[in-house]
Amino acid sequence: MNKKDIIALVEDRLPAEKKQEVIKWLLKNPKQQQRYHILKAKHVAKLLRKSGDDKMQRPDRIQTGWYKYAGYAAAIALVFSLAYVLMRPMGNVETSVYATAETVTSIGENRTIELSDGTKITLNANTTLSYPKTFTGESREVSLKGEAFFDVAHNPEKPFVVSTDNGMKIKVLGTVFNVRSYPEDLNVETTLVSGKVKVVGERDKKTVVLNPSQRATYVKNEDKLIVDNVQTENFTAWREGKLIYDETPMRQVIGDLKRKYRIAFSVESQEIMDYKYTGEFDNLSIEQIMDLFEVSSPILYKMKDNQITLYMEN
Repeated sequence: MNKKDIIALVEDRLPAEKKQEVIKWLLKNPKQQQRYHILKAKHVAKLLRKSGDDKMQRPDRIQTGWYKYAGYAAAIALVFSLAYVLMRPMGNVETSVYATAETVTSIGENRTIELSDGTKITLNANTTLSYPKTFTGESREVSLKGEAFFDVAHNPEKPFVVSTDNGMKIKVLGTVFNVRSYPEDLNVETTLVSGKVKVVGERDKKTVVLNPSQRATYVKNEDKLIVDNVQTENFTAWREGKLIYDETPMRQVIGDLKRKYRIAFSVESQEIMDYKYTGEFDNLSIEQIMDLFEVSSPILYKMKDNQITLYMEN
């Protein structure tokens, strides 16, 4: 990004996707925000000055030098007043470009919100969602860090785009799907319940189109997308307090339990982390879940205060 990009944004010459990119860059660079505000103020003053000059050139109007200088003075005053107001850094809630909002859930918390277009989103625990208060431009884009269930309002004119923190994009028109993108997880998962979505990979931009009951798994360390058929309720049951696993690595199970119960885990061997667990927990306490582990797997546990130690039976 450079000054030319800022000028193009000020003069509204950027396509929608590039505009979003420049805005995100500005939000992360307070010094560049100041440059943007100054250039914006000068641009507005220039337009006002040009408008005043055009009026003075009309033959049916009698203009004097006093009007001309008054127009310039007003334009200059506007530059300084706008600079004064706009020189303040863009916050993470309100900006002079777009009004944005952020919803954050804590450990053990689920929350449902409704966006300005009618889209309903349920956030899982320890999740952050950033979104415009009002959608403008050619698309509806939100940013997700964590896990959320989307019921997108249909609008063929404005595709809905979910950007994850690792650079993946999920594009839809109107559909129901689940996205899991926790930074500590090895994979990013998009599970489609109904409709159709397009998933775009982070680096090679490989694209896959999902049909209902399909899941796209992005393997971070291998940079590849895998598509398989799944039981969607296994991946959306968390909204009802349930946890359902089918040959799921224990590292993921442990991560889910930490986010849901605010509990610390220690593991005595890598063998436990690689173990694949199958089972279902329907709104159980952490003690009940641990007891089920012992009867349904070779994993045993010890619990003291807020710490659980897992080990394999001999």
